[in-house]
Amino acid sequence: MTREPTRRLAPRARWAWRCRQAGFWIAVTIAAQILVHAVDVADWLGWLPLIGLVVGAAVVPELRWRRWRWDVGSDAIEIRHGTLTIRHTVVPMLRVQHVDTTSTLIEQWLELATVQIHTAAGSHDIPLLTGYDAEEVRGRIAALAAAHEPA
Repeated sequence: MTREPTRRLAPRARWAWRCRQAGFWIAVTIAAQILVHAVDVADWLGWLPLIGLVVGAAVVPELRWRRWRWDVGSDAIEIRHGTLTIRHTVVPMLRVQHVDTTSTLIEQWLELATVQIHTAAGSHDIPLLTGYDAEEVRGRIAALAAAHEPA
């Protein structure tokens, strides 16, 4: 494939990212509150992480979702993603060793799954697909990778 990937993640991917960001920033806010009271500095400093919560849970997931694209072609898998820096990865089918699907607790709650493509050099993910799409993509990649195995 030489064109830009066009397939998107599931729309609920934004909610998975929002949950993760909210959990992180709530923990940072609690830690900041503890630190502010222990060190006895201005109380408003302990609430600064709430800005991170708003940006992290509202803006970042939307931006990530809009930029995430992927496609599975007969010869390669293309993945394009990033929030501020865009990364475009091409995984040749010839290099695929095996493919898995996984689902974290948040993904299970949102009925989403992640497809993991393994090569000798590492692994690549297509995260937060609907369960049906993840199973379909995993099967398609496995079949195409098997067809590209050297005789």
